[in-house]
Amino acid sequence: MPGCSLEREVVGSTAFYRISGRFEGACAWDLSKRLEKEPLGELVLDFSQVSDFVDYGIAVMANALLALRHKTVHLMGVRQHQLRLFKYFGVDPDQLLHPEEVHPDAEEPVVASEVA
Repeated sequence: MPGCSLEREVVGSTAFYRISGRFEGACAWDLSKRLEKEPLGELVLDFSQVSDFVDYGIAVMANALLALRHKTVHLMGVRQHQLRLFKYFGVDPDQLLHPEEVHPDAEEPVVASEVA
């Protein structure tokens, strides 16, 4: 039985990924592979229906988000502990930047993200 459920919905030019259940490593790897192949440039990752976050899943997701240099990513439903973990792994969810913009202290573009 899978730990989580991933649903993709397209609205205009935005791909919405709704994640529910237990967000653990296998789910994070599955989501990261889907995001890697995503043709649309704007993504919304909705974690509001996740019942349990496993820290390893956040580490996997942070790595995947850092690899999405040319996409705009919005994070929804992420809790304080997960926000701290994302920051520890180099993803700052407090900054809302366009993917073309580069943070002055960063060598690479910063992932655009939003916390709802």
